[in-house]
Amino acid sequence: MVSPIYKGIIPNSNEIVTGLIFPEETILLSDVRKALKRINQDSEMKRVAVGYSFTIEAQQLLKEYNYNTFSISNFEWSDERYKEIKGGSS
Repeated sequence: MVSPIYKGIIPNSNEIVTGLIFPEETILLSDVRKALKRINQDSEMKRVAVGYSFTIEAQQLLKEYNYNTFSISNFEWSDERYKEIKGGSS
């Protein structure tokens, strides 16, 4: 089940997709790497990733794996900058 906060950003479709839904507010590259390891990447299904905000590096990796990303925030920051602001790694 998708959180109600994401329902407005995910387009309606009857397609079957492979999906990643991230509960964190900001999704880092390390979060995406962990998630990708858990999913069969050989599937030919359309791929979507949903989250509040993806760092630039997280977006780039998802793009390499042909994921369409849907996010609430389009604020672009790097993993490094996010960690500096938050005072450590997440």
